Amino acid sequence: MGKTVTVNLDESLQKRVKEKAKLKFGNRKGSLGKAFNEALEEWLNNDDQDILRENMRFLNEGIKMKKWKFSREDLYER
Repeated sequence: MGKTVTVNLDESLQKRVKEKAKLKFGNRKGSLGKAFNEALEEWLNNDDQDILRENMRFLNEGIKMKKWKFSREDLYER
């Protein structure tokens, strides 16, 4: 059993979410919670991917630090 969280949604968004949850999980108790859990899980995973992409960009391009600039290749040359 999870924690209860109260959120305020626009009426139109609430209707759309309820309809989608009903289609996917049926008209049973807990279907809305399952829909929110699935959506939030996907959102967090996508956010993790954005952070990973940003970190890979830093590794490939290097990071400017005042007058010094280091790249991955510079660090491994030592």
